[in-house]
Amino acid sequence: MPPPRFSRNEARRFYDFFGERYDWFSAYEARAKSEALERLGLENGQRVLNVGLGTGKEHQIIQSRIGPKGSAFGLDISSRMLRVAYRRTGAPLCQADGGWLPFAEKSFERLYCAYVLDLVERANLAGWLSEFRRVLRPGGRMALVSLTEGVDRSSRAFVAVWKAAYSISPITCGGCRPLELSGLAEQAGFARIERQVVVQLDIPSEVIVAQ
Repeated sequence: MPPPRFSRNEARRFYDFFGERYDWFSAYEARAKSEALERLGLENGQRVLNVGLGTGKEHQIIQSRIGPKGSAFGLDISSRMLRVAYRRTGAPLCQADGGWLPFAEKSFERLYCAYVLDLVERANLAGWLSEFRRVLRPGGRMALVSLTEGVDRSSRAFVAVWKAAYSISPITCGGCRPLELSGLAEQAGFARIERQVVVQLDIPSEVIVAQ
């Protein structure tokens, strides 16, 4: 029997429902997101793309680090998230997903994507990563964050329960399931791939930084 699927429309409805309440998830996401932003190497004047920017909290950090001479663009599939993020950041935003990015080749020095790829069907992950590579300039860098496999007893126990819940109803898990992305990033043509697992409240998150 094939695993249950969490469609794009289900994802949009789910995150439309949460809106600004999605900030509650910072209880287990904050440390991994902070690590990814630190390792992204943001600098003044850069052009940055934030794929799946959610409520815009991390987008504010990106904006502050690239300064007024930089440009931070964001996209999300949820129209409610986009409204929340725009009120918070005033940044140029669009409704789209990472499977087809509405930007020209080599448009950005940096790309940030947190807790989005763990929603995407496995068959589509390679296409998303290829799009990320297409819009990055030579020498550009991306940082990815996703739910991942456990690394100690408590995080492995958490993931086992999470997988059981996902197998019954993906929506109870927000459509997310654990990934390990370093191999896919290499296949997509990325280099200098660094992987770190951050555990917060027994929940393991993967941070991938690649060039």
